[in-house]
Amino acid sequence: MFFLGLTVLSHVLTDFVFQSDSIVENKNELRLKGLFHHWLTTFIVMIIFLIPYELSVIVQFTLIVSIIHILVDILKTIFVRGNPEKRGLFALIIDQLIHLATIILIIPLFNFNLTDGFLNIIRKLSDYSGINLGRLPIERVIITLIVYLYIVFGGAVFMRKLFDYIYRNNTETVKRTFYAATNIENVKTGKVIGILERTIVLTLFVTNNIASIAFVIAAKSLARFKNLSDKDFAEYYLIGTLASVLLAMLGGLILTNFW
Repeated sequence: MFFLGLTVLSHVLTDFVFQSDSIVENKNELRLKGLFHHWLTTFIVMIIFLIPYELSVIVQFTLIVSIIHILVDILKTIFVRGNPEKRGLFALIIDQLIHLATIILIIPLFNFNLTDGFLNIIRKLSDYSGINLGRLPIERVIITLIVYLYIVFGGAVFMRKLFDYIYRNNTETVKRTFYAATNIENVKTGKVIGILERTIVLTLFVTNNIASIAFVIAAKSLARFKNLSDKDFAEYYLIGTLASVLLAMLGGLILTNFW
């Protein structure tokens, strides 16, 4: 479980935190630069996270996983290009499920053992700190990080694909209202607000402060009060807020079940 958690954690970081918009754009155009950059990032980040294990084994494992990862991304891009607004959301979900399934299915093919050097470091740190590091709930911490990253940063990608799907037959309204050149900074600000919103709501949920979520929604609504007179914006805002909060609460349910 520890090895699986580290591998999934590295995957989530690679896909949603370390992947810039320019890399995504290059990948969507199937440019070698973007594909190679993403593959290399996937490979290196996974190697770093799995460094406590035997290097020769994790290099083989990571090489296989990263190659399959980029092949799946290529197939997803080809599938989406025909109709990105309609297919993007489902492609994102299926893509993530395939990546996770790949990791789960490949792990049993290898024998992973912690290196003596890593175990010695843990022993020395335990002796120095007086804390038995082997008894710390590391797996729970990893699960928490994975859920937070998926909900907070993966949620930003999910929200964008969700809007593309909902407004697939009315893309001009979205472009006119929210993606005009004069509103680019507002779009970036909205993304940051969404990230903060999901972080706060998820934290409130797992700490059993569910009633406080209403204050988060109220504060966000107050900041956008003047814009709510625009029917298009009001609908867009309502869908975004409810979907974002629902996503955060879903993450909270997952975490509370593990806790």
